[in-house]
Amino acid sequence: MEYNLRDFFIPPLFISLVIGYQIFIYFLYQYYKAKNKKLEFTEILLAYGLIFGLMLTGFFIRLLNLYYIREINIEIFYFLTKITFLLLYSALMLFFIIISTKSFQRIINSKITKVLAILIIIPMITVFIFQPDNLIFGLISGITLAISYTYIFFFHTRLIKISTGDIKKRLNLILLGLALCGIQHFIGGYFPSEVLFKGYSQILQLISAPIFVSGLIIVFLGVYRFPAFLEFGWKESLLYVFIINQRNLKVIYTFDFKEIINERGKMINNISNIDEIKQLFSSGIIGINKIISGITNSKLDFIESIRQKDFIILLNRGEEPQSFIIYCLLVRKDMNSLRYFLKTIKNEFEQIYRNILINLNDIEGKEEKIFLNFDEIMKKLIV
Repeated sequence: MEYNLRDFFIPPLFISLVIGYQIFIYFLYQYYKAKNKKLEFTEILLAYGLIFGLMLTGFFIRLLNLYYIREINIEIFYFLTKITFLLLYSALMLFFIIISTKSFQRIINSKITKVLAILIIIPMITVFIFQPDNLIFGLISGITLAISYTYIFFFHTRLIKISTGDIKKRLNLILLGLALCGIQHFIGGYFPSEVLFKGYSQILQLISAPIFVSGLIIVFLGVYRFPAFLEFGWKESLLYVFIINQRNLKVIYTFDFKEIINERGKMINNISNIDEIKQLFSSGIIGINKIISGITNSKLDFIESIRQKDFIILLNRGEEPQSFIIYCLLVRKDMNSLRYFLKTIKNEFEQIYRNILINLNDIEGKEEKIFLNFDEIMKKLIV
C-alpha cells in the first residue's frame, strides 16, 4: 500500500517541477527584456525568478532524497536535506536583498527588509549545527519561514495596491499561487511530514501535492506575457496622443487623456487649447523633421523628443511600410515609462489598422472617424 500511494503522488510532483522551472525561466526572460527598456521595478521579476529557481532546485533534491536516497544511505540523506534548507534560505535572502534596493522604497521599508535579509543568516548557521529532525532546528526554521512568507505576502499586496489594469490582475493571480505554494510547504514540507507527523507522511504528501501543482499553474498563468511595470506618476504626466500622416501633414487620430479618470476620481490632466497644439504639430514638428531628413538625406535620423515650455513631445516613427506615420505623445515630463507607453500605442495601432494604413490615401478626410474606435484601446492601455 505504501508504494502504491507513493507512486500516486510522485508524478504530479515531478509535473510541478516542470511547470515551476518554466516559471523560473519566464521570470528571467521577462526581467532581461524589461531591463533593456530601463523600466522601473524590473528587479521584482528577477527576485521572483530567483526565489522560484532556488526553491524548486531544493524541492527537486528533496524528492530524490525522500523517495530514493534515504533507502540507500541515511548520511547522504541528511546531507542533502541540509542542502535543501540552505537553498530555501538563500532564496529568501536574495529576495529580501533585491527588494531592499532604492527602487522599492516607496512600497516597503528598506531598513526592515535589510534586517530580515541579515537575520536569515541565523537559520543558515543552524543548518551546520543541528540535524534537520532536531526540534530546535525545526522551531527556528518554522519561525523564519512564517515571518519571511508573511513579509513577502505583505510586500506583494503593497505592489498590487500601486498597480493598475492587467498588471494588477496578474499580480493577484501570482499572489493566489504563492499562497497555495506556501500552504503546501506547511503541510507537506520536511518538518511537518518527516518530524512532527511522520506516521502520516504519505497522507500529508498526497494532500499537499495537488495544492502545490495548482499553485504553480496559477502562478504560471499570472507570469505568462507579464506586462512591464511603469514608473510612479507616469499617468499624471500624460496629456495628448497625436498620430500624424507625414505625407500630407494631417493629424489622423487624437486622444485627450482628460477622458481618463484617475483612482481618486480626478482627471489626469487639465491642458487646454487643443486647436493650437494641433497647429503646432501640423507645422512645427513635421517641418523640423523634414529639415533634418533633408540635411542628412536619411530616414534613420529622427527626433525622439521636443521640449516645449509647458510640456514635452515624445515622437516615434511607424514601422515599414508605415514609416510615414508619426506617433506623438504630449507629456509633462520625460520618462522611460512614457516612451515605452508610446511604443505600445504604436504597436497596437499598427496591429489593428495595418491594412488600412497601407491604403491611407483611399480614406483621406475620413481618418478621424475611422480610427475613432481606437479610443477604447487607449482606455484599456491606461486603466
